[in-house]
Amino acid sequence: MKEPKNVHSRSIHILHQCARLTFDSVHHRLLVSACAGYTMWDELLNLAETEGMGPLLHRHLTGTAIDVPMTFIRGLRFLRLRHRQANTIITNSLIEILNLLRSVGIPCLVLKGAALCHTLYPQIELRPMRDIDLLFAEKDVHKVNRLLQKQGFIPSTVPIPPDHFHLPALYQSVDSLQVCVELHHNLYSPIPPYNQSPSFSFLYKNANSFDVNGTKAYTFRTEELLLHLFQHGFHAPLVFEPYKLISAADIVSLVEKEIETIDWDKIRSESPNLFNALQYFHHLTPWTDHVLAKITFTDKAASSDVGACFDGWPYRRLSDWKGKRLSKMLRHTFFPPKWWMQIYYGQSRKLIFSRYRYVRHWQHIFWWVKLLGTHFYMVTLEKKIKKLPDRQWKGFLVVRIIKVLLVAIYRQFKY
Repeated sequence: MKEPKNVHSRSIHILHQCARLTFDSVHHRLLVSACAGYTMWDELLNLAETEGMGPLLHRHLTGTAIDVPMTFIRGLRFLRLRHRQANTIITNSLIEILNLLRSVGIPCLVLKGAALCHTLYPQIELRPMRDIDLLFAEKDVHKVNRLLQKQGFIPSTVPIPPDHFHLPALYQSVDSLQVCVELHHNLYSPIPPYNQSPSFSFLYKNANSFDVNGTKAYTFRTEELLLHLFQHGFHAPLVFEPYKLISAADIVSLVEKEIETIDWDKIRSESPNLFNALQYFHHLTPWTDHVLAKITFTDKAASSDVGACFDGWPYRRLSDWKGKRLSKMLRHTFFPPKWWMQIYYGQSRKLIFSRYRYVRHWQHIFWWVKLLGTHFYMVTLEKKIKKLPDRQWKGFLVVRIIKVLLVAIYRQFKY
């Protein structure tokens, strides 16, 4: 692995080595090397919390002989205790919701952190949670929404599109903590990259059960869980928040724990993008030999931008680039980091990768240009109509109808 040169890169590099649940001698040696001569411990503490990596960093650093300032270890210990307290409160809310749903006979699946901290991680605080994500059949989700509001949950006022994959978030204050619940009726947004979601009935029929402090809950079986973690963290629409390192730790830890039980033929045939992308996690934190024997590892040369995220438009608004060079904005948008491209598009062969970098990704960007450009035009048109005298409305109304039809056509376009 290449040694980062600047301080921020060194901080990220240390967290990369800790993006896993288990350590062996190779990972221990890499972590010791990454910490050699490092002094920016306050920055690392803040960065670890931002990336959801504080508890894992504490777990791995305290298990080594690395000379770390005690003030930094105390800071990590505080983060770990805080996440334990928060996750305990969230878990108690989850239990109450599960018991309520059982009393009315509504099945659900527990997603992401709320499931992982009870199935994958040995201590609840090792996997920080921001909210409780639950998946329902579409016919049940609004009924559950009304039930939870009767129990004191307050819906968010932040508007979301009517075809969004979950309802507006619900909030309830418990012991000075805002517990957030998201009720999903689908797993993914109906926009590029068009991740396909199996039906709820299929997922529930094949679900794995787990125990939440004596209450039975269900989540995806391993293959569906691995795919969902990948799609949600590393293959989401470009306007979504970039992945956190805890998402990489989830995938690495799940693969290494379930290496013998995962149906690799199923992953290879049904989720080739995921299967191809797994090799590039090796450059973030090395896979064990046991894992390397199961996955395809064709591209052993690590790029210089390992771990980098997409940071161009449309994730970054054009206003974010005010005062910066146009060339920099275009570079981030049309020529994103190679490591991110390899993960996002799951292509390793040079010829195919070049086609994705210079054709497919650009088509992807222009899809957003058309969608957001058309939306901006429609908003501007509406403002103009409101300022017009009554006698001029009819003519502009015709134009507006035409534009609405064009929007409908654009939304059917698939790159």
